[in-house]
Parts: sequence; C-alpha cells; structure tokens
Amino acid sequence: MATPTLSTIDGELVEIVPGVRLDHDEIVAAYHQYLERLPEAPSGRPEDRLRRLGLTHRAGAADPWRDAGTGQFDQETGEKNFEESEFAFFNEALKDTYFHELYRQLPFRPGRMRLVTLHPGEIYHMHTDHSRVAHVAIQTNEDSRLLFRSGHTYHVPTDGRVHILNTLRHHSAYNAGGTDRIHLTMTLAD
Repeated sequence: MATPTLSTIDGELVEIVPGVRLDHDEIVAAYHQYLERLPEAPSGRPEDRLRRLGLTHRAGAADPWRDAGTGQFDQETGEKNFEESEFAFFNEALKDTYFHELYRQLPFRPGRMRLVTLHPGEIYHMHTDHSRVAHVAIQTNEDSRLLFRSGHTYHVPTDGRVHILNTLRHHSAYNAGGTDRIHLTMTLAD
C-alpha cells in the first residue's frame, strides 16, 4: 500500500491561504538579497553564518538577523522562552525586499519569520509546535516532505502559495533528495 498523501485530507493538516499568490522568481531574488546582506555570525565561525536566519525580531533584539531562529521552548526544561506575538518587528535592512512585501500582504499576523534549510539526508525529530506554521518553498525537491504521525506526507511545491500546516499535530520533516530544501516559514502569532 502506498503512503497516503494529503491530497485527500488537506483540510485537516494543510490549508492553502486563499488570494495570496507570490512570484517565485521574486522570492528567490529576495532570498539572495538576504544572503548578500547577512552579517557574519556572532560566533565568527563561517559554518554558523547561515544558521538561525530570521526576518522578524523582538523589540531590542541584539541580532535582528537571528533573533527569530531560536526555539520557543527550552529543550531541557520545557519552559516557554517567548510568545510568537513578540516578533512584531521586520528587519529594517530588508524592508526593500520582496519578503517585506509578502509580510505586509499576509492575511494573518506572523510571529517568527525564518529561512529554514534542510540539507540532503537531514530529518527533524517528531514534535509538535505551539502554533500552526505557514510555509513558502523557495527551493525544494520532490523527496523533501513533511511527515505526520498519521503517516501522511506533504510536499510544499515552489508554486508561490502559502501553505499553512497543522503543526499542532505530531510531525517531522525530511529531505531524502539530493538538493537543499529551503523554506520561508512563518509561525502564526494569532
């Protein structure tokens, strides 16, 4: 029996935001603008430069480029580190990019907006999030999928649409393909 896809249960696990269709070429261009402007990592290590990339940040963030890259919960204690609604500020250095245009036209209020890369062979542990998370694929391959505990999988295509995933349910993500999967993720603050 084949692994079930979400085509038959989209309403339960995935919702496409109606009326929002983005220009994929503009999204890719904005991603490259981001990378060109991104300062070195605070650690000074080149391998850390592309980690924890954010577009939104909290008031007074020491590093507005990476503030949104942190997890909402402390992995050891389980204590909440912040509320999604605190990420109410868009990085000033990126307000001339297509990402800011997208941010302004969203029909929901995003908390953390992040650029998340999943390299070939990487997989996230099964987990739940405190809020639903919207995804826009920047670069992907057919073998990069979100996996729900139910066994259903979902591939976010580079179609310019905003896919809201019900990440309140147990899920994982994996990249079984040969190229990076890069998504713009937006945690719903409301």
